[in-house]
Amino acid sequence: GYTDQVARIDSIFILDRFFENCSVFDAELWGILDGLALLMERGYDNVLIQTDNLEVAKTIQDGS
Repeated sequence: GYTDQVARIDSIFILDRFFENCSVFDAELWGILDGLALLMERGYDNVLIQTDNLEVAKTIQDGS
């Protein structure tokens, strides 16, 4: 098994895949959500979310 796993979602691919007219903010949040759902399906319960978008990080941290 893996001891560490980092899920990095590229918001451009998410944007192209799901949305045609959405903000980068929304695309990044959806990308993180998709990544978390995938990790949960695989049995991971402790993950580290990394993003270079301060607004996204604050939204996740605040839970809003």
